[in-house]
Amino acid sequence: MGASFKRCFAGIAAFALAGCAWLAPSVPPGASGAEVEAKLGKPTAIVTAPGGDAVWQYPKGPYGQQTYMVTFGADQRVKSFSQVLVWENLAKIRPGMTKDEIRVMFGYPTMEVVTYRNLNEEVWSYRYLIPVNGNRIFNVHFDASTGRVRTTSDMEDPQFMWPIRISG
Repeated sequence: MGASFKRCFAGIAAFALAGCAWLAPSVPPGASGAEVEAKLGKPTAIVTAPGGDAVWQYPKGPYGQQTYMVTFGADQRVKSFSQVLVWENLAKIRPGMTKDEIRVMFGYPTMEVVTYRNLNEEVWSYRYLIPVNGNRIFNVHFDASTGRVRTTSDMEDPQFMWPIRISG
């Protein structure tokens, strides 16, 4: 690959990332539930976090690659707003965590749930993005008997894998 192609590709990637950031929703701290609903619509799920805060969950993006969480405090006002399907958050998953803990952190699986009876395992899969590196799938493997995390795995999303051919 030539240097000019690499510069062009880098420019396109930077532009695409900037565009995605520009389209990302935002919710200011202190907003009311009505304001959030007017901006984002009805949440897909509402869960109660440890400590009693209500968390509204919004899976969004192509193929559910982003899940936005709006956390409301006791005063029914927004405490925080974030996109949770990012590597820094996924890396916090530890063996022994429950399905409820994972659901509060990330929402329902954005891709699929598969049960492997022969392994006594249930796997929840979440699509997510790593800037520049691309489209990924993060899997949370649960013991099917206890409902607790055994391990996690990460892979390139085959939906987005294709050969790039450049003729010269």
